[in-house]
Amino acid sequence: MTSFNFKPVQILELTASDSPTIDVQEGQLILKAERNGEQIHIIAPLQNVLPQPKATVVRKPFRAGKPLKKGGDKRAGELNGMAKLTAAKVREIRLLLSDDKFVNSFPSNHALYMKLAETYNVHIATMRNVVRFESWKNVTI
Repeated sequence: MTSFNFKPVQILELTASDSPTIDVQEGQLILKAERNGEQIHIIAPLQNVLPQPKATVVRKPFRAGKPLKKGGDKRAGELNGMAKLTAAKVREIRLLLSDDKFVNSFPSNHALYMKLAETYNVHIATMRNVVRFESWKNVTI
């Protein structure tokens, strides 16, 4: 078998028909294959190539502020600084949905949610959650 020196930019592509095998021995990567009756044998050192594992510390999530008391999160609904909806807007949405004529004027629930989401400047998923009482559960008509 003759040795072959690869140029740094040369690419050797092996396929399943080359029957490649890969092995790691004594800090070396050994690749063997056979193509058109010729054997391909590549040995590469693995020293300083593989990343060294680092220890990872897992901590409990940090929650700013005081621990929550029984009774739920006091930053829910309008008390949440990121809320785009208010209890009044949620009541308005649910009143609109109680009108069958309004709901039936849309070809699908998706179209209805899209129009309401656009009107109230929220994401469609937010609107769907409001309509299905998955969010703003405490607000009734």
